[in-house]
Amino acid sequence: MRSITVIKWIGAFTLLNCGLLLGLTQCSSLEPSENGVSTSAASTSNRYGSYLAGRFAASERDSSAAASYFDKALKFDPQNPALLERALLSEVAGGDIDSAADYAEDLVKHAPKARLPYIVIGVRAMREGGYAKAHDSFEKVAGNAAAEIASKLGMAYARFAEGNLDQAKAALTKVTTLGGTQAFGLYHKAVIEDLAGKSAEALIDFEEANRLSEGQSLRIMHAYASELARQGQTEKAKEIYQTYLKTTPGNPFIRNALTSLNAGKATPRVISSAKQGLAETFYGIAASLTDEDAVEIPVFYLQLALALDPHHDLSLSLLADRMETAERWNDAIDIYERVEPTSVLYPNARLQIAQSLQKLKRPNDAISTLTKSLTGTADDVELHAAIGDVLRGEEKYAEAVESYNKAIQLISQPEIRHWTLFYTRGISNERSKRWQAAEADFKQSLKLKPEQPMVMNYLAYSWVEQNINIPEALAMLKRAVDLRPEDGFIVDSLGWAHFRLGDFQTAVKYLEQAVLLEPGQATINDHLGDAYWRLGRKLEAKFQWQHALAMGAEPADEPKIRQKLDAGLQDLPRAPAHAGSPQGGK
Repeated sequence: MRSITVIKWIGAFTLLNCGLLLGLTQCSSLEPSENGVSTSAASTSNRYGSYLAGRFAASERDSSAAASYFDKALKFDPQNPALLERALLSEVAGGDIDSAADYAEDLVKHAPKARLPYIVIGVRAMREGGYAKAHDSFEKVAGNAAAEIASKLGMAYARFAEGNLDQAKAALTKVTTLGGTQAFGLYHKAVIEDLAGKSAEALIDFEEANRLSEGQSLRIMHAYASELARQGQTEKAKEIYQTYLKTTPGNPFIRNALTSLNAGKATPRVISSAKQGLAETFYGIAASLTDEDAVEIPVFYLQLALALDPHHDLSLSLLADRMETAERWNDAIDIYERVEPTSVLYPNARLQIAQSLQKLKRPNDAISTLTKSLTGTADDVELHAAIGDVLRGEEKYAEAVESYNKAIQLISQPEIRHWTLFYTRGISNERSKRWQAAEADFKQSLKLKPEQPMVMNYLAYSWVEQNINIPEALAMLKRAVDLRPEDGFIVDSLGWAHFRLGDFQTAVKYLEQAVLLEPGQATINDHLGDAYWRLGRKLEAKFQWQHALAMGAEPADEPKIRQKLDAGLQDLPRAPAHAGSPQGGK
């Protein structure tokens, strides 16, 4: 559908739907017309054209266009609940909570049992200090699990903002007693108690929430340790931070918090107001709903969070991430740009902006963004590494090595998380024909991250290509396949290694498996064709080579494949692409 222009799509489906509608309503040809066209038909066409255009824009995650089209459709049918709801959702997705709330007010008049409009109404009221209205709106929400959790916490924060602590805690009863939401509910109960000055009660609930979440929830753990520090238990707070950093060493929030504690600085609250607490609620719901492909529902809750707290950086980052999932790279960039330079997430935002610029085929802009973000301190490790990644993606391998060198020089003691840095520098060294340096990098990467399949794949295959360390190389490739049996690229490497060693029967076994695992990879089909040819299966070999060309073989490989189609396979072929490495091994 993305290959069809919006105008063509709208035109085709508008005609279809108008035809059905006119047939059902038995429209008369004697109705008033303009220039020979029935005004009723024109009105219907405009209504449904706008509606369908809005649906299409929404499916493309273009919230601004969707909102505009639904607004046009509503001019023909201003009381239509379905149109009002879609307009509401589009306005929220675009971050215009005021317009969304206006639609919500109209929608509840015609569909009083709807859930989402009351949440939007409640958020606007909460933002503007209308806490009684906010509570009343949230109270009308029921049914959907996520919406009901949002409503219960919305009621709690509204009651607290009014000064009714007991009623606020009572509103949380259901959330704090259900197993699946208990930790989340206790966390927000503790936030409210802390804001109300009930620090002893807050600490108990923070501790229990952290226990229930096994110390794995960043926000709960951070708030608990922060409360400990604020109550004078700094050593225990440090211990909690240090434990968390053992499994997530690069987390900027916790690294910053621990640095501040060690420097003796005062520890601020993680959440300092009822509005921020409700924003945190919506962020938590969105984060729990986010899987690899989820977009619409997380975006709804994230925009509500940002309406209450425009500087909620976790919401900004997750919202931008959802735009990346939707392949709306420019929107993602705009959202990351909203992260302030003073935020601990600012360096990460710049890294993500650079990645989106790469997706937009703007590598120079990506490098410029990263270069301008350099601080000249040890914090520049990831920025230099990212510059190296961009250069490697552009096949500027020697320059990439220089950037990786700068990153590695800033590391006093390499940690597990740095395995990728040595791996990517190893790739760049290998592509720059500096094998000894590349081999040293791959070995260092495996020292930091033993049995990492991609690294084993690259190193072992390189050994096979050079006819060195053959027993170790085959054992390493087999182990990589054991660890990643569904990775067609690594299976291809093992098959190709057997091919290069003259074991064509075994090579075919693995290469056929690799083709099934990665059916769209021209390089693997090319390899399988070579193996078939060596076994005398020449017709099948030519089919695989033709298939490789049809699937878009690399430009450098095309003449070699065509030569094989004309004259067959004469000599042992070149080394294969290291497809198991990042960005196709580049």
